[in-house]
Amino acid sequence: MVTLRCTQKLLRRLGVPAKIGTSPPTTVLGDWYANILHTRPHQLVVCMNERTLLVVLVPARESKSLGARFREAVIAQLRRLGVPPAAVEAEARAMSEVAFGPTANRSLLGCLREATFALSFELERPGYSSLAEIEDFLSENIYSTTKYRYPRELALELFGAAGAAAGALAARIH
Repeated sequence: MVTLRCTQKLLRRLGVPAKIGTSPPTTVLGDWYANILHTRPHQLVVCMNERTLLVVLVPARESKSLGARFREAVIAQLRRLGVPPAAVEAEARAMSEVAFGPTANRSLLGCLREATFALSFELERPGYSSLAEIEDFLSENIYSTTKYRYPRELALELFGAAGAAAGALAARIH
């Protein structure tokens, strides 16, 4: 189980009460924080991981399927990062239940706000071709709360995949 901790604005849109209890996460990555970003031509839900500050982007359409689409976006991001397939599948199973709840960490909300600000500029830049490319761009933002480490590095470290991913990254560079 994982909780998507939403801002008040997003909770209202989803029709979820702002004061609900949540269970502890059963995932390696832990809970995620989410806010809605109004852009053109569509609206996005910006989701940031509590432990790594990794970002996934989910189109805001069809609120009822947000949990499933969020889960798919996380799984796709983990695969792109080079997390071992068995670890991705285990995380996917642990995320089979997505709950919605209120935010609980003001520091993380500040990081989410900063990522949303960077995202708004990136979306205006001509030439971006997919949300996945922007997620990859955001996975290289650093924050003081992570002691200036990249979210992608932290995620790989949590899954014990740092060595394998470093080799894949080196191969992409050369």
